[in-house]
Amino acid sequence: MPNKSTRAFRTISEAGDELDLQPHVLRFWESKFPQIQPMKRSGGRRFYRPEDIEFLRGIKILLHREKHPIKDVQKLIRVRGAQSIVELGRAREQAANPKDIKDTNLVPKRIKPVVHKPEPAPVAPVPERVVPEKTVSARPVSPKPVENVKSDPEHNKPVGSSGVDREKLETALGRLRALKSRWEAFK
Repeated sequence: MPNKSTRAFRTISEAGDELDLQPHVLRFWESKFPQIQPMKRSGGRRFYRPEDIEFLRGIKILLHREKHPIKDVQKLIRVRGAQSIVELGRAREQAANPKDIKDTNLVPKRIKPVVHKPEPAPVAPVPERVVPEKTVSARPVSPKPVENVKSDPEHNKPVGSSGVDREKLETALGRLRALKSRWEAFK
């Protein structure tokens, strides 16, 4: 039998074949979920719309795969609405359809792309100024804050004597900033 269009109506046996369910299961679900309303022709023959198929697929995921009881699924439909179940079924169907590799996006929609800003060029370490030693006086000296520490005006950070340590710190800081921005986008 040739495959039908995704927008074509399905009989109960075609719907059962597509969802891998028996027709009596679909009839039972109709009695438990009033949202399932296939068109009925004369003689009682059922025709399922594509939205009905997606809803049934979502119900099947919740009942068979995730093992929720029928009462919980009914409550979920009351709380979130039938559209959430349709979306679940639609997402599962779209994931099952084969796609070209160029059309596949592996990053979920909830994660926004991170734009990497070019890192500033590393600043060469400035040699420390040698301060001549003062003679020790007999009176006690109160501790004073260190004022002769040089700072990088661009980043407002102290400049150390080791350029390698500074590079590691700047690299780590860049990674932390990228993680922070990804975390903010994730929330």
